[in-house]
Amino acid sequence: MCSALLLVGCNGMISDAPGVADDPDRAEPVCGRTVCGATGELATATAFPRLTHAQWENSVRDLLRAGERPNLSGAFEPDTTISFFDNNSRALRVSSDLWNDYQGAAEGLAEEATSSTEALSRLLPADLPSDPTERKLAVVRDLGRRAHRRTLSDDELSAYTTLFDEGAAHFGDMNAFDAGVRMLLEALLQSPYFLYRVEVGTGRNGDAVTLSDFEIASRLSYMIWNTMPDDGLLDAAESGSVHTAEQVASQAARLLDDPRGREMLERFHSQLFNWDLFRDLSKNPSEFPLFYGSVGQDMAEEARLFVEHVVLEENGNLAELLTAPYTFANSGLAEIYGLEGAFDDSFTLASFDAVSHPERGGLLTQLGVLASHGGLTGSVHRGVFINHRVLCTELPPPPDALPPIPSDSGMTMTSRERIEMHTGPGTCGASCHGTFINPIGFAFESFDGLGQYRTEENGLPIDASATFEFADGPVDFDGAKELTGAMAERIEAHDCYSKHWVEYALGRDTAGSDLDLIQNLGDASLEGRSVRELVIELVQSEEFRARNAEGS
Repeated sequence: MCSALLLVGCNGMISDAPGVADDPDRAEPVCGRTVCGATGELATATAFPRLTHAQWENSVRDLLRAGERPNLSGAFEPDTTISFFDNNSRALRVSSDLWNDYQGAAEGLAEEATSSTEALSRLLPADLPSDPTERKLAVVRDLGRRAHRRTLSDDELSAYTTLFDEGAAHFGDMNAFDAGVRMLLEALLQSPYFLYRVEVGTGRNGDAVTLSDFEIASRLSYMIWNTMPDDGLLDAAESGSVHTAEQVASQAARLLDDPRGREMLERFHSQLFNWDLFRDLSKNPSEFPLFYGSVGQDMAEEARLFVEHVVLEENGNLAELLTAPYTFANSGLAEIYGLEGAFDDSFTLASFDAVSHPERGGLLTQLGVLASHGGLTGSVHRGVFINHRVLCTELPPPPDALPPIPSDSGMTMTSRERIEMHTGPGTCGASCHGTFINPIGFAFESFDGLGQYRTEENGLPIDASATFEFADGPVDFDGAKELTGAMAERIEAHDCYSKHWVEYALGRDTAGSDLDLIQNLGDASLEGRSVRELVIELVQSEEFRARNAEGS
């Protein structure tokens, strides 16, 4: 087994990303400068990506002009995750059970939306004509355009108008108009044009399908707002003003300035760095006296506020996300950090002084990342986490029947010493552990299982020094801050961050045809381009404004 592992090298996957390791459809990677994409020159993407449950919830809320999401999808057949992000179209399929869920939800939502004058008036467009026929047509056009995310064709308008007229026969206890609206809503909420983002395009240009203005508008809106386009974006698409790079960039800037753009930044980074692990954190209070019940939620809030501040308030870049010498803390987190000053239940900006806290800086030294990947094997878990999510290193699965990390057995050792006995030179795990996992993980040895700084373990001095082989050569470092500083200055981290943005924006695996885009974005990021600028540059690309013709 050991010899087999050494022959494999580091080209497979290890199961840090949910569902990746056991995904039988995952292709072998093809690699560019520092990152890999799926095999094949062209990215394959479906022409009918289904809405995620979160997107469905948001779209229902906005279609019905309701103040809140319906919160019905929790009872649906769950979405499947096969990558870091929940919007990968390969996982978003419709089973018979899910179709039944959609059908039942549509009927209930349509009934509720027409159950009162208040609800109905909120749903309908303003300034409806008084003429019954024109009034009906205005409702069908408005709701149809927003549900389909495009202008209805003449045939669709006729079909939906006929359905509207049939409402009175189906719902005899309602007046004809209200019954028509209810019938229309049931149909729209079950339409494939509502449940899927249809991207059939307007024609082919070589291997690429040219997306329509409406299709680009939907792609843009679901990327940034996680919901359907608003009237302004639909109006722009209807006028043919959402297809050039400049037009898309202008709309993206507008969407990013909206509070829903702020939510997108949280959603992307939360999934990339798996903040759900923070929220589910559990520790033994006898081992970690500063642990408290809501500490995981506080750690997630710390990360959210930090990202929001760096990206939105400071217009910052990846390097700042990795190295900024501050965080946001309340009294509970401040005590764990050992921060001085007056803290209460609210979160305030807290600086890491270069003298008193030289070990801290950036997302990777925050408590959430450290505590959710702590314990005896914390170095391994931290090393795998950063290799996958920050450096995009392709790692092999661990060998079968791997023996456990050695216990003390009467000998006092540090966690690092035990891990080196298990995975160091001469062991089965030496190839990938010694080259990739251990050097990264050992940089964080100065932090215990709750993320507290330490200089000793079991009465022995901590050794957080190591060497990692970057593309431009080996780099020696002592501690996490030196490592994160080195990563911030090297192309691997910037290419990887860009790769994740491409995956998220396009809702699919990356491929060979994406590598130029990824590397261009990586170069821009390394040069100091802000996260906001990267997003706007990404949506201007041909990859965002078109689809591979081989998709189905």
